[in-house]
Amino acid sequence: MVHFFSIRAKLYGYDLIFLNGGYPFYLLHFLKKSGADHILKDISRTGVPIFGLSAGSIVMGPSIEYLQYLYPEDNQFNDTDLTGLNLTSTTIFPHFKEMLTRDADIDKKLTSYENTTGVKIMRLNNDQALSCHCKDKVLID
Repeated sequence: MVHFFSIRAKLYGYDLIFLNGGYPFYLLHFLKKSGADHILKDISRTGVPIFGLSAGSIVMGPSIEYLQYLYPEDNQFNDTDLTGLNLTSTTIFPHFKEMLTRDADIDKKLTSYENTTGVKIMRLNNDQALSCHCKDKVLID
């Protein structure tokens, strides 16, 4: 398996970038640790489409602070800088309908966070996508 740190600069050679799902704290941690966060921001200014799925869409937003609020135990790295890539101003909560089956109060928790912070969180179900040309011509799905 090729280690991400050794290929981060190769990101400049692609016609599009896809950030997959998984564990948002982990993904953001290693994007920052590797320096790929800066490369992705630079690439976004060139008009190369950047797609995010699940955790990929979460880290493209302004912050994952709301996940710290919801699931502090998931921040295994104890990161304090939870600033996202800021490639879009939209904060995404994917798998909303599916999460309701695991936590019936998730909407109340999200609303509480929104009311406390003023941050609006877009709830998306698995059959939904957000496609936008946001900051620096970034495309999110």
